[in-house]
Amino acid sequence: MKAYPPHDRPTAADLADLAELLPDPGHRDLPPGRHEWHRTRLLHAIRDPRPVAAPRRTLLRPVLALAAAAALAGTAAVMINAGDRGSVVTLPTPGATTPAAEPTGGGPVAKIRAYGTVSQLTETADLVVRGEVVRAEGSGGDVVVRVAEVLYRAPGLPGTAEITVRATPIAGMSALAPGQHTVLYLAAADPAAGAYTTLSGDFGIFDVSGETATARSETMTVTGLRAEDATVRGRFAAPLAELRALARARG
Repeated sequence: MKAYPPHDRPTAADLADLAELLPDPGHRDLPPGRHEWHRTRLLHAIRDPRPVAAPRRTLLRPVLALAAAAALAGTAAVMINAGDRGSVVTLPTPGATTPAAEPTGGGPVAKIRAYGTVSQLTETADLVVRGEVVRAEGSGGDVVVRVAEVLYRAPGLPGTAEITVRATPIAGMSALAPGQHTVLYLAAADPAAGAYTTLSGDFGIFDVSGETATARSETMTVTGLRAEDATVRGRFAAPLAELRALARARG
């Protein structure tokens, strides 16, 4: 076989010589006429070699880099169709967070479901009292209450003119202040020392105004006296007489 200089193209005679030396693909299991197509294509490539353009992957790199940055930031890149300007990748400002959905007017308040009714509070409590806050140790701190009325006291608990409501890890979301009149549903912590805790967070803490008791928290609130009411919005309120009646019913 002849050796050709690097920059010389083979002549027609040379191509004829090459055609004689090319392996005949006819021995392979190919469709009729396919071996001739292979031979013609190979000769054409020898006669007129053209460089094959590499795929323009570099154009994809900026888009892939931006998409990777968006994934690392915990957000999704958004592809916007810009018409004849092509597609544009938009990313949030670094450090920005997705804003939380604003509550709609008149919508239900998300409530924590520990107690649903005043009846449940009454059945659980060791002590139910109405009184006035005389000292509070700041938000989430202990509260000292002067007892004006005992609605219910469990057997064996001592009577006292003042009680201390101890702070707990989940209580104090709506801290009581001195001078506040309140009704409290409490669990015994150290009865001999007059120390009690709330039943669960702010559940069982009611502000008193006149003859009405209103739950101190909007989230930690019951929704009814003896049965839950799904239509109740915000803080539940009830007459003091109803709270007294439930306490007397327990004994």
